[in-house]
Amino acid sequence: MRLLTVLVFLATTGYILKQLFTTWLPKHFIFDPVTLNQICNSVLVKHDPSSEHFHTEALLRDVRDALAAHYGEEYINKYSNEEWVFNNAGGAMGQMIILHASISEYVILFGTAVGTEGHSGVHFANDYFTILHGEQKAALPHATMPEIYTPGMTHHLPMGYAKQYSMTSGSFALELAQGWIPCMLPFGFLDTFSSTLDLYTLWRTSYLTARDMIKNIVQNHKF
Repeated sequence: MRLLTVLVFLATTGYILKQLFTTWLPKHFIFDPVTLNQICNSVLVKHDPSSEHFHTEALLRDVRDALAAHYGEEYINKYSNEEWVFNNAGGAMGQMIILHASISEYVILFGTAVGTEGHSGVHFANDYFTILHGEQKAALPHATMPEIYTPGMTHHLPMGYAKQYSMTSGSFALELAQGWIPCMLPFGFLDTFSSTLDLYTLWRTSYLTARDMIKNIVQNHKF
């Protein structure tokens, strides 16, 4: 009887969240993937990766500043080397800095200095991954050839879908997720307990995420 009660509760909760996902939740979005792609491309034209003066960090900082200029400093966190953290999820390992985190959206810079490969995860959110430098490959289960994404291109992973993906050494991207962000958090945390045991990174990621979510709710009235 208890099992049935739990199953009914989970099914009901899932149904409600799914209905709100397409009706109520989008009313709280302030970002949109088309605008983010345009902002990224406007910055990319100013950075020539073939130039001896090219530096990935300068590119990432300019993307952050362009986002802040468009959406407002109150919604986009400062770029600080101290706020970069490792991210282990789905068998892949990368680096990220949180530019915005709220209940309905997050925007991060994500990448890898050494290269990575893994599972995208299955999320209660739409994910938009705009390549800034390097390359990402991705594939659905039936694919015999990879999808290839290069700087300026946005890879959309719809809610409920999963892909294998890889990123070459030195690849970085701007990632926007829109949906039930708290439901995505276990994907980013579970590798701590199953493999890495990196409790410091878990604590740091939890702190930075919670800090920004609370700030956006309290100061910006952003859900």
